[in-house]
Amino acid sequence: MGHFLLILTNLIFPLAALGVILGFLLSPRRGLLKHLTCELRERFGLEKEEDIPQNAIWIHCASVGEVMSMKELISRLKKFYRRNILVTTTTEAGKETASKNPEISKALLAPLDFYPSCKRFIRIANPYRLFIVEREIWPNMLEAAHNAGVPAALLNGRISAKSAKAYLLIRPLFKRALNTLSFAALQTKEAAQRYEKLGVKKEDIFVCGNVKYDTLNDHPTQKTNVTRVLTALGWNGKPILVCGSTHPLEETMLLRAAPELTKKGIKIVFAPRHLERKPEIEISLRQSGLHYAFFSQPNFNKETDILCVDVMGILTSLYACASLVFVGGSVERRGAHNLLEPAILSKTVLFGKYFYNAPLTAHSLLEQGGGVLVDETNFKETVLRLLSNPGQLENMSEKARQTALSFKGATDKIMEVVKNYERKST
Repeated sequence: MGHFLLILTNLIFPLAALGVILGFLLSPRRGLLKHLTCELRERFGLEKEEDIPQNAIWIHCASVGEVMSMKELISRLKKFYRRNILVTTTTEAGKETASKNPEISKALLAPLDFYPSCKRFIRIANPYRLFIVEREIWPNMLEAAHNAGVPAALLNGRISAKSAKAYLLIRPLFKRALNTLSFAALQTKEAAQRYEKLGVKKEDIFVCGNVKYDTLNDHPTQKTNVTRVLTALGWNGKPILVCGSTHPLEETMLLRAAPELTKKGIKIVFAPRHLERKPEIEISLRQSGLHYAFFSQPNFNKETDILCVDVMGILTSLYACASLVFVGGSVERRGAHNLLEPAILSKTVLFGKYFYNAPLTAHSLLEQGGGVLVDETNFKETVLRLLSNPGQLENMSEKARQTALSFKGATDKIMEVVKNYERKST
């Protein structure tokens, strides 16, 4: 049955791909196709053999987040195998990020999950090992690797309950794909149970934690630049609330609370998750009647009460300068962004109830007393209460840091699994 479904996906693929391409060409987003020829060549595995490092360790990531979280593990894998690192990604942004890592010999867009494309790519690249990251389970990619004799494994694997339920509807296809894995190094016990139901053998499953937490940075490089801006605003010594990775609903919540917060002397910084929303954000700020500024502005008015961060790469440094932090994507239903990024910096973390992308970290912060649940009804009162009690806030902030530290160590565990596998296979 699994083989039949695999054949069926390949028969349907050309029609589905044509429909997607036509839809994209006719959409307002067609301007994103700036490098169509190059992209199509990579998507269909048509790269030249001399352009790809041979017998490399092939690591497949989805996008920017996965490439960044794998940075240390990529370095460790390169040192262990003493081979070049070839990274493929699903997105152009992921490819660009991988290209900037000096440990990576080559970064390409991954071939589409179409058996002829995957087979050709593997033939010309001739990889030594294939490591797929998080949940990039592509049946044709794994089938082609297996048929070519390339061992494959899942690193830092995860899968939501919703996805697992959907995959069970076509379990024979995914069981066939997952049975090709040499091992699966997973983030949580829940993920282990779900992958086992989908067909991974129990003896091939290892719960190692999430490598993302090993990349937590408690010495942000842009802190000096951020401090310079806060000094220019005259905010030194004042309580600062930093809201990171915010979405529209959360910004509405913040702006409603802002007048009373600023009357109490609290200064506010918020970093929208999507910077392309800047025009609509500026309209909301103008309508709020608050004294506001954007981080990119060269001249700052010392009457400014709220600062919108319209540049990338400084969120961790902003957290380091905060008195209190709110992490977005949690009041709005996005599953919550990285809750431990401020926690490792000894910051008490406020977040909403929609933390389904990070349930372990959220529950741990709440249980250990380093995090507080907020919503549109209690956000303002919670901020005022915590900032009016420095002793309690300091105690909670230390608990947040200890919680963050407890999540480190996944990279070491995964490398031990890799080494054990290699010992057994030789």
